[in-house]
Amino acid sequence: MGKNKSLGYQIHTALAEINMQNQEKRTEIYNRENGTQFQSVGKREFKRNGTSINYIFSQRSAQNLAEKSKNFVKFLKENYNIKMVKQITPQMCLDYLNTKQGCSKKTVAAYKNMLEKISIACSKKFGCEQFYTPEVKAHKVEDTYKTNSARIYTNAEIEKIYNYPSDKQNIIKTLCFIGCRIFEVNIKVKDINLDTHTYTTTAKDGRIDTYSTVHIIGKGGKDSYRPILPQYRDFFAELIKGKNPTDRLFDLPKDTKLARLTMSNEIRKITKELGLTVSGKNHEFRKYHCQIALQYYLDKGWSREKAESFVIQRHLSHSGERKDLKQIYLYS
Repeated sequence: MGKNKSLGYQIHTALAEINMQNQEKRTEIYNRENGTQFQSVGKREFKRNGTSINYIFSQRSAQNLAEKSKNFVKFLKENYNIKMVKQITPQMCLDYLNTKQGCSKKTVAAYKNMLEKISIACSKKFGCEQFYTPEVKAHKVEDTYKTNSARIYTNAEIEKIYNYPSDKQNIIKTLCFIGCRIFEVNIKVKDINLDTHTYTTTAKDGRIDTYSTVHIIGKGGKDSYRPILPQYRDFFAELIKGKNPTDRLFDLPKDTKLARLTMSNEIRKITKELGLTVSGKNHEFRKYHCQIALQYYLDKGWSREKAESFVIQRHLSHSGERKDLKQIYLYS
């Protein structure tokens, strides 16, 4: 059972066992499980059989599971002297989930899903007993959200950071002005629409407000059109001036991890040179953006409730009812 292979490698190969993106593999497994002889089985047909819980069907799901499994493997290495997946126990899973105290329900559910998929995969690949037991599934993690994410920098300090002379200055300004994640900043000229889009607002005088937008491809390939506040319109107009529609705005690595590392290092360098608390967190820019946007809508006469929901929903592309995100991005 892979005696010379690392724990991470064993889990990696096990997850490949339940990945149903390959059509031939998907068809072969479907026929074996259902006694059929189809030549080709699509993902939808496979899911309709009722066994989809045991498998992975999309590239995004596969990537998410791979990333989360690394966190689980790290936990196991740091806390238990095990080298093989057959040594993983339900108690280890319970202890791991307890490290997620303070996370939202959605986040804990994602980690539980990861444990379940790994357990199924290892059982299929190596024939060991599943460690995701009913006890693990029923385990409750304290229903709270993180509140230890207070702003590191004031608004004035953020403005010093994005005004600091740097070959990445326009990237940092974009992160601050539209509140996007680092991987989302790989946008093209055609993604910037300086014509106005209409949004229904709650302004007291009944005005209809319009905004320029930027097209963002976010998590899971989700499309969204983030508002560009009026004070930033000139910046984006200058940014796309004289460029072709298909040109990328910035020369930033397309690889998500490398892009994040590149910008984190740049932000750390700038904060150090400015004599600020050294940090490479883009979350600081996202919080700054959201709080600037919130105040903008409040100054226009919006109700606080509607303004908060609009910022979380339209500017971050999350559910506008997420109280945890309102706490983190608007009030931390």
